[in-house]
Amino acid sequence: MTAILAAEALHYSFPGGVRALDGLSLAVPQGESLAILGPNGAGKSTLLLHLNGTLRPQAGRVLLGGTATGHSRKDLTDWRRRVGLVLQDADDQLFAATVFEDVSFGPLNLGLSEPEARARVEEALSALSITDLRDRPTHMLSGGQKRRVAIAGAVAMRPEVLLLDEPTAGLDEAGSEQLLTLLRGLLDRGMTLVFSTHDVNLAAALADRVALFRAGQVVAEGAACQILSDRATLAQVGLRPPLLIDLALAARESGLLDPNAALPKTRAEFSAAMAGWTRR
Repeated sequence: MTAILAAEALHYSFPGGVRALDGLSLAVPQGESLAILGPNGAGKSTLLLHLNGTLRPQAGRVLLGGTATGHSRKDLTDWRRRVGLVLQDADDQLFAATVFEDVSFGPLNLGLSEPEARARVEEALSALSITDLRDRPTHMLSGGQKRRVAIAGAVAMRPEVLLLDEPTAGLDEAGSEQLLTLLRGLLDRGMTLVFSTHDVNLAAALADRVALFRAGQVVAEGAACQILSDRATLAQVGLRPPLLIDLALAARESGLLDPNAALPKTRAEFSAAMAGWTRR
């Protein structure tokens, strides 16, 4: 596994002695999607803020491409060019008058010419399927539209890694499905994704790997199918397997599914597996 981004023995406490990270180490595989799961206060958001340089570790270090990161202005500019961050509340990230202006901010601050910046913005708007919103005032967007604009602003920087804090928070089922499709498209383009979530179903649908957090430490980390099907390990952080995996495990235990077959990740895969059994 080649790690594009890694945390090594990170320690961080907020004022008042509130410990957020307690010697946490985690590697992010290049070109894959990593889901970070855990209860509130487990350190998920704090880690993401360290992985793009917003917070500086009180001990430990962050590696980008195998090299320890620095916190000088130049270092941070280079770092954030390679690692984008989308916050949980899109309103914290949108500030320009229109969608096009907001998405343009990052590329223009990279020192790109206006034509180059415009090309990147158009590419990002197209990738997020929001070209029709380019002239819309940002304050007139729905919650789902704001989320996609915030992601477009990060994508326009052409980062190698995109960090997302609770990407589907506040979205309805249709909005979550649309966002999931868009994020899969970014993975297909070769981008590395790291996202925090409480939603085990989202993790099952999108993640290649899963890390479970509790009290600022990694409880378990591994392939998504392995971690998300381990009831005992998930219970340590107050979670249960995703619905489809839970059903598939029950079907496997009842002899309805091949114990050696991969667990289904989508409804279509589960239906196909069960259809195969009913034809026996």
